[in-house]
Amino acid sequence: MIERRNHPRVKVSHPALYVGESYHTPRVATTVDLSLGGARIETPYSLIPGERLQISIAVHPQVIQCRGTVVRSLELTGERRRGGARYEAGVRFEEMSLHDRHHLSRHITRIMEPWN
Repeated sequence: MIERRNHPRVKVSHPALYVGESYHTPRVATTVDLSLGGARIETPYSLIPGERLQISIAVHPQVIQCRGTVVRSLELTGERRRGGARYEAGVRFEEMSLHDRHHLSRHITRIMEPWN
């Protein structure tokens, strides 16, 4: 099966915080890759497909705020674990302000420019 994406994806490592509907204390994560449609994040906390999140991603010089839904999640194994349990989750963005969307679009374009 060929996976088709609506938005170009870039490999990045940005700090992020997220909260879910069942917990209100922010949890830490790091982006693994990012697009206008979503992100893959790594975190020490297990996430459940279908879980809705409020996410804040530090994309210098501002913080992108959005809502999204976990579409897949897996526990990392081997060297990628780095000491304790680590999880990776794909999050589809569903709500983002126009201002944040423009900032994210410019950021992704700058990263991709050397490859064009």
